[in-house]
Amino acid sequence: MTKVLLQVLIVGILSSVSLFAVNAFAENANCSRDCEAPTIGALDNGQQVVKNGLTIGGQSVNVEQHLQSISTQAFSTGNTVKVKLLVYENDGVRGLRHVSFAISDYQDDNHHSDKATISFDQDFEGKQSVSVTDDAHLLKGATATATALDEFNTSVEFSFTIVKPFDTSAVIVESWDADHSSRSNVFLDAVKAYGNPIIEKISQPEKYVLAPLKQVKAGVAPEKVQCREGFELVIRSTGAPACVYPLTAETLRNWEMVASR
Repeated sequence: MTKVLLQVLIVGILSSVSLFAVNAFAENANCSRDCEAPTIGALDNGQQVVKNGLTIGGQSVNVEQHLQSISTQAFSTGNTVKVKLLVYENDGVRGLRHVSFAISDYQDDNHHSDKATISFDQDFEGKQSVSVTDDAHLLKGATATATALDEFNTSVEFSFTIVKPFDTSAVIVESWDADHSSRSNVFLDAVKAYGNPIIEKISQPEKYVLAPLKQVKAGVAPEKVQCREGFELVIRSTGAPACVYPLTAETLRNWEMVASR
């Protein structure tokens, strides 16, 4: 009887050990080291560690799930938009590597076309950089800055000016850490822009103009010599042309050092 009980006890212990090993393996089967990605809301276990993790144009949103709808924010072309993300990284702020903000035509996780994306990156030495992808030419002056709030939380602020209207679109926030654990959050119907496109004038290169004496040598009459923009033609008493500032030209005329008009 004692022998039987001992065998049952041994089998039970071995089974418990085997079950523990299987469960432990299953929990860490797809990751090594740090498996918790940065978050602007909740951890993988559902624990809310960030409140109001997203703020667009002054409207704050409590991020509770991967996909959620929020009130649409409408902006006029020419307006500067401010976006603030509060990012929690369980490995510490130095473990945060990437945070991006994208305006997107979103259908599902496998089908979305990002119109414009602003990305903040930080290397292992803490050096920060910003990159912008904007094939639709919706934005200008895009910036991203990050500020450590405490040991685990970082405020990442994006700023950009809208130069072209676009239809109601989703916003996608993506982040990852030094161990390549990544997380994305999709906010449906988040933003739209209205108004006329802002077209910036492209400055033309200044026209090259030969010096006055070179023009004369090329056969141009002194009184027909062209001056660069901002200069005025005067004819010296010797008959030679010169290009001078308008105030200088007026002074020379008053002193009768050049021919009057």
